Amino acid sequence: MPLTSEEEREVGKNIFPGAAHVLAGPAFPWHRDSKGDVTAGRLQSSQALAIDVFGTLKALKKPSLIIDALMEKMGIPETGQWKIKLERTISPTVLGEPRPTQVDASAESETALVFFECKFTETDGGACSQTKRIGGRSRNRGMRQCSGDYVMQVNPVNGVRSRCALTGKGILYWEYVPRVLEIDSATDHRPCPFRGGWYQWMRNLVACDAIAQASGNRGIFVVLYADGPFAMAEKVASPEWRDFCSLTEGKAVKFITLSYQDFLACTTAAAAPPDVQVLTRLRDWVNGKIDTVGNSTNP
Repeated sequence: MPLTSEEEREVGKNIFPGAAHVLAGPAFPWHRDSKGDVTAGRLQSSQALAIDVFGTLKALKKPSLIIDALMEKMGIPETGQWKIKLERTISPTVLGEPRPTQVDASAESETALVFFECKFTETDGGACSQTKRIGGRSRNRGMRQCSGDYVMQVNPVNGVRSRCALTGKGILYWEYVPRVLEIDSATDHRPCPFRGGWYQWMRNLVACDAIAQASGNRGIFVVLYADGPFAMAEKVASPEWRDFCSLTEGKAVKFITLSYQDFLACTTAAAAPPDVQVLTRLRDWVNGKIDTVGNSTNP
């Protein structure tokens, strides 16, 4: 849904000038809340913060230098001519999803594919909807399509028997899970490891793997977060996060956690001379936004 002229003015105030070109694209998938209001005009918007950074990188004279430096910082020997995309949507045919996975940004070269999922004030990744009671006016109101365990069960809505309600609907996540995580899809798990916030990270990992395999490239998935007094910053420092990271070791997709602050320090150090000034301003803009939101969260 395109922005109205009033929404465009509000979003424009909250987007770094170097990324303002994004506003010119009428088909851009702007996030909206449950009331239908666009969220990118809000200071705490994670979409706006991602656009600040990746919209600016996309418009640089030599953006590939930045991604090369980022790869080096993450210990991944990948260089190339990187193509940056914002709000990359995975084709429904890749994973059989009726509602396709969408990642905040991607960078792709001749040999590697990097997915970036960007968080600001969120508490964690998104959870699986199949364990929630169906609401609204549906005739299935109040039903749960999954018990929350990865065990053979019958979905009361469609009558399909499977370990995962999503598998029963033809969605292919569990075909890729053993490739990206040390989790066996052929055995029971009580509870399902993806009933909570791990669900989104799994979904991003399998999408990255599926696309990377199709192109013969190496898959890399990066969670980019704002360091500071935020729930997500606490999450990535937790034992639970370390447990999840350990499940990705030696698997098909390299999993990286990186703060915006470290990311931006890397960009300014690696930039070509024509890009240094804009990246210095971007770093100040993003750090200022993070500090302002952090101070308002913890007065």
